[in-house]
Amino acid sequence: MSDVKPRMRVKAGTATMAAPVPAARPTAKYLRNDPSRILAMRQAVTRDARIDVWEAAERASALALDFVHNSGWLAGAADQVVSDTIGTELKLNARPDLTGLRYSEEERSAWCRLVEAEWRRWAWTPAECDLAGKSTVPEMLDAVVRYHLVYGEAFGVLDFLTPLGRRAYGIQTGTKVSLVAPHRLPRTTREYEGLDQGIYHDARGRPQQYRFRRREGGLDVDAVIAARDVIHVMDRGDNPGSPRGISVFAPILKVVAQSDQLADATLATALLQTIFAATIKSPEPSEIAFQAIQTLGDDLSGYDGAKETAQDLIDVWGMRIGALKDKGLSMSNPAQVNHLGPGEEFKMHTAATPGSQYLPFSQNLQREMARRIGITFESFALDYSDATYSSVRMGISSIWPIVTRRRERIAAPFAQAIYEAWLEESIAEGRIPLKGGYQAFKTHRQKVVWAEWQGPAQPTADDQKSARAAQTRLELGLSSLSDEAGLLGRDWEETAAQIEREITVLDRRKIPHPFGRTMGGAGANAPQPDIEPVRVKKST
Repeated sequence: MSDVKPRMRVKAGTATMAAPVPAARPTAKYLRNDPSRILAMRQAVTRDARIDVWEAAERASALALDFVHNSGWLAGAADQVVSDTIGTELKLNARPDLTGLRYSEEERSAWCRLVEAEWRRWAWTPAECDLAGKSTVPEMLDAVVRYHLVYGEAFGVLDFLTPLGRRAYGIQTGTKVSLVAPHRLPRTTREYEGLDQGIYHDARGRPQQYRFRRREGGLDVDAVIAARDVIHVMDRGDNPGSPRGISVFAPILKVVAQSDQLADATLATALLQTIFAATIKSPEPSEIAFQAIQTLGDDLSGYDGAKETAQDLIDVWGMRIGALKDKGLSMSNPAQVNHLGPGEEFKMHTAATPGSQYLPFSQNLQREMARRIGITFESFALDYSDATYSSVRMGISSIWPIVTRRRERIAAPFAQAIYEAWLEESIAEGRIPLKGGYQAFKTHRQKVVWAEWQGPAQPTADDQKSARAAQTRLELGLSSLSDEAGLLGRDWEETAAQIEREITVLDRRKIPHPFGRTMGGAGANAPQPDIEPVRVKKST
């Protein structure tokens, strides 16, 4: 095969042909379909989540707090989140494992009821649970959820009053809790000291101390508190590796601002509609027309009568305009009769309306805000105009796992930390009896303090259909009484004990009770006829 390059003869003076442009080769990769370079113009980098949080958290919290204070949408959404997550309170459901302490099931159940009753009495007494003696534990949990929405985290500090300090306030317990606003923990970072956003960590990354800033005598002073006395709750799965949180509203702050701007612009347009302008459309000449007529008279001055004709026209139109000025128009005096010249037309001008596209765009912004906050669009906007039973049921079913997750990640850990400190003190001081005493508690601490926290029940669009669904699950063995009571925010053992007491009272007074499965048209409580068994004679 020859390697000599072939020669081609080209006529002198002719243009050479341009080399063909090679076709773009197809590729298989991410982010390849961007001919408009929209993604190329968007600057983005990858880095540790702790740096993102550290740089943006203070500004995001300030904006979020301002919007909550000044936006009815976000303030109402925060109330909805608190109601869904906590309701009136998170109810303690003690679940200790006392098998190692030789407790029978009956003894364990009685011990749990005692603990739950004592806890509820203590948690609803501000003087006993709050260091300042102002808030109950349920009120603290409300504030914890609100702090979580605005700051992305919440803090509490555990204190203990000695018996001498208790006598000064006439209280019995020493365990006390104080809520601390997250901005009271400055995000100071000095990595060479192990200080990361206000928290000292050891070599393994475990928190050791919190450097709070508190107000004393009109001055802000630093207060370093041991980590064992600090309750710090946040959604650590949101920004893994970050010691601090960021506002839940951070991704929608721009959307909230756009919604406010849209509302302000629409209001301004609506106000402009009340302002009108009035004009008169007239065939009479304007000032420019008068000057043109005068110029025409000067140009035709050589013709007989041209200048006089132009002056006559000017005089006539001047008198008509003068007459209109003298008569005038009035839009405020209903008794005045307005006069218009021949060929004149009176017109009113108003501002244009916002247009039909306002409502869909506004609802789209509201949907984005509701999606991030974790509530349905209908509950956010209180707009059920397009909702159906199926859509409401599906919306609640998709949102409720977010509610329970927020309860288990934020509210319940805060309540659990308080409960553990209270229970330890109550056992140590003998108010709550435990076999083996305080030493047994320290040995089996994790088993003794285990508990669940029940919040409000999941809302339903049709209570009857939901009750039938629960009945079907129980009959098919797909659920238990504990599961169904938990969905309603109740303790099934307490419910069963209450039903037992009510049945006893009703039977003593010979009143039919409504409990139990319905049997026949007369119900389960109807007297059943005595039916003798049928005897079958055996064949020989």
